[in-house]
Amino acid sequence: MRKLIVSNALTLDGRVDDPREWALPGDDAEFVKHQTDLLSRSDGLLLGRGTYEFFAAVWPSRSGDFPDRMNGIAKYVATSTLTDLDWENSHRIEGEVPEAVAELKQQPGRDLVVYGSHELVKSLMEHDLIDEYQLWVYPVVLGKGKAFFEDGAARLALNLVNSTVIPPGIAILAYQPPR
Repeated sequence: MRKLIVSNALTLDGRVDDPREWALPGDDAEFVKHQTDLLSRSDGLLLGRGTYEFFAAVWPSRSGDFPDRMNGIAKYVATSTLTDLDWENSHRIEGEVPEAVAELKQQPGRDLVVYGSHELVKSLMEHDLIDEYQLWVYPVVLGKGKAFFEDGAARLALNLVNSTVIPPGIAILAYQPPR
């Protein structure tokens, strides 16, 4: 069975508003190394419409190990509005997203990764489909904005399975629900 891994950037106070507006510059080599390692263990991205549109506007014009992997990997897009998915190897999720994702997880293959895609992640959490949370915690406090774990969310106990810190103090914390 494939694992579903959510990899998201958030602030110290748990905000996930557009990281381009608050993310501190870090050691790009370390950042890229960790993301490339994650993608090397994966053979599919699961993306919401907004994240897909942003990525599809950025990655096709880039090259190198990480961009080449992003462009070649299968992309499964949860959208009810997009009909033309022009980015290489992109597929629209048909039907109910939780059921389709559960089916994708049962197919042979390597891990599936979700970047960003806040609404999609909320739905995946509600249906207990996430096998690992890789939270990239930036040493920034916004004090307002969209929260990764929203008020009123069901209690979720997680086990820390890995942690590392990259410059300038970005903590990469990997958690898994007990199974």
